[in-house]
Amino acid sequence: MRRNNPATSRPLAAGWGRLLLGLSLLLVAASCSTSPANIGIGLPSVDASTGAYLIDTLTLRAYTVLRDSVVTSTSSSLLVGRYQDPQLGPIKATSYTTLSLNSAFQPLQTLIADSVVLVLPTDTYRYGDTTKTQTLVDVRELSSFLPTTSFGFASPKLTPMTRWVGTTSLNMPLPTPRRARKTLGTLRLRLSNAYRDRLMSDGKSGLLTTQEQLDRKYQGLALLPDAADAASLVRLNVAANGGTAGVILYYHDPADVATALSYTFGINSARHFYQVEQEQRANTVLAPLTTSLGQIDAARTGQQTYIEGLLGLQTKIEIPYLFDLRNFGQNLVITNANMTAEVPVTTLTNTQALAPPAQLTVSATNQRNQQGRTLFASPQYNPTVTNRDGITQAGYTWSVLTYCQDVLANRIPNDGMLLNNSATTSPERVVLGGPKRTTNRLQLRLYLISK
Repeated sequence: MRRNNPATSRPLAAGWGRLLLGLSLLLVAASCSTSPANIGIGLPSVDASTGAYLIDTLTLRAYTVLRDSVVTSTSSSLLVGRYQDPQLGPIKATSYTTLSLNSAFQPLQTLIADSVVLVLPTDTYRYGDTTKTQTLVDVRELSSFLPTTSFGFASPKLTPMTRWVGTTSLNMPLPTPRRARKTLGTLRLRLSNAYRDRLMSDGKSGLLTTQEQLDRKYQGLALLPDAADAASLVRLNVAANGGTAGVILYYHDPADVATALSYTFGINSARHFYQVEQEQRANTVLAPLTTSLGQIDAARTGQQTYIEGLLGLQTKIEIPYLFDLRNFGQNLVITNANMTAEVPVTTLTNTQALAPPAQLTVSATNQRNQQGRTLFASPQYNPTVTNRDGITQAGYTWSVLTYCQDVLANRIPNDGMLLNNSATTSPERVVLGGPKRTTNRLQLRLYLISK
């Protein structure tokens, strides 16, 4: 417990001195209480010139929480690849999509198919080690149609859709391994001749004139990383360049071989999504997290908590003895309250390709760990946060003043707050220090004054 003289605190009139002296004696007596409700609380002596108190010893509790689901079907992107996370092990992203029919495809019987190519525009987003080579995309067929209302999200509760994915790769041959650099342009993956011939034959037979026919004959595509890939996750922009993503069938008329003909089966904007999974969770400290209502105390994870949006990992923070501030009288007012969550140095990497989330979202929650209203919209990642020991560390700082005031005024229950990546459909991961770490610990600083 330390004293502090905030410059913003108002001076007290000389007549307040005796009152504050009496209040100080009462507070000292209250801080000596051995009742369970007062554990971890005690006010320092009041400063006669300001009447200000600093409390930084309130008990905190922190947990890693598993979120129910993360919607990705509304995104204009797909995500595919695998990378090795130093904390969580191998992380794999797989995308699923159906095809769309812009108009009836019914080519003349005399036309000859040449090739079929899957076209996937990329953007500059990569997460992982972009210096390594990887196959990037192994294309397989789905054996079950993707409905519009199911499987539209990345969820820890979902079993990966392995049983819906065909065993035979459509690539011809598998893509040549390459580096997933940020300058990587549109991917053009030639698919098998068997797939080409099926499309052409079904078109000539009049089986591809409506979307319903296409859905019945072609259940969709799965985009997987190669089994040996362990480099990075690559984002594919399926809405880029006016919708150029899709499966393009090239063919020609024998009577006019110089004229190239083609038809594009587009990526269906209503039925595509991606899943991200932690492939070896059983080998990590997060193994007990098996349901959306699960949580694991920081004491069981080395005094660390985790945030990774697509895996559904969030951090929950509680201030269990916040109501104990009432024991110190009704004339004390909280004027400022800040929380600082530091990132343990050992969990940081030396590359921007594995950067933590640029900002978090802090939300109210309940005992079921459901997300409530936003308390603080955008705590920014700061590589130079100064902690209470005067040491500069990386981390996030945000105000909990409104939360504390609302709890003490009985406007909301004291169920804690949830921290999540603001970009919930991105895979950035960060580890936060727990409240009992020797270094990089979770901190709360409360400032109070007497009215």
